Amino acid sequence: MRKRAVVIGLAALLVVSVPLLLSMFGVPFDFALSWALIVVVLITVTRQAFTDESASWPPPPPSQPVRGSEVARLAWSINSRTGIAGHAVVRRIDRVLRRRLARWGLDPDDPDHHDGIDLLVGEDVRTLLLRREVRRTDIERVLDALDHLPTRPQETNR
Repeated sequence: MRKRAVVIGLAALLVVSVPLLLSMFGVPFDFALSWALIVVVLITVTRQAFTDESASWPPPPPSQPVRGSEVARLAWSINSRTGIAGHAVVRRIDRVLRRRLARWGLDPDDPDHHDGIDLLVGEDVRTLLLRREVRRTDIERVLDALDHLPTRPQETNR
C-alpha cells in the first residue's frame, strides 16, 4: 500500500511540476496539464506490475515430463495417408504375438515351429510383421489372429 501511495504522489508531483516548467517556456498551462494527464493515464493503463516476483520468467520446468498415453503414441505411429505402421507399433504387436505363442511353447524364430504357428494363427500371419513396410491391414490381420487364438490352460506341475 505504501508503494502505491509513493507512486501516486510522484505522479501528482510530475503532473503539476512539468506543466509549470513548460509554462515558463511559453506553453499554455492548461494545454501542458491536459497532455501530462493523458500521459499519466496511458502509463497507468499500460503499466506492468514489476513488483510481483511470483510471475518470474522463464517459468520453472515441469516436475514431470508430459507424455502422451501409450495408446495415443501407438495410434500416431500409423501413417493415416499411406497406411504404413511405424516401428513402435510393429515392435509392440510382435512382442504380444511372441508372448501368446510362448504360452503354446512356440517360437517364431525356430523354423521347426513354423508349421505349428501357421496351423494355430493362420497362414503367413507370422511373416506379416517381418516385411519392410508393415501396413495397417497387416496389423489388423495379426490382431484378429491373436483374438481368435484358442486359449490353452496353463500346465500345472503334479
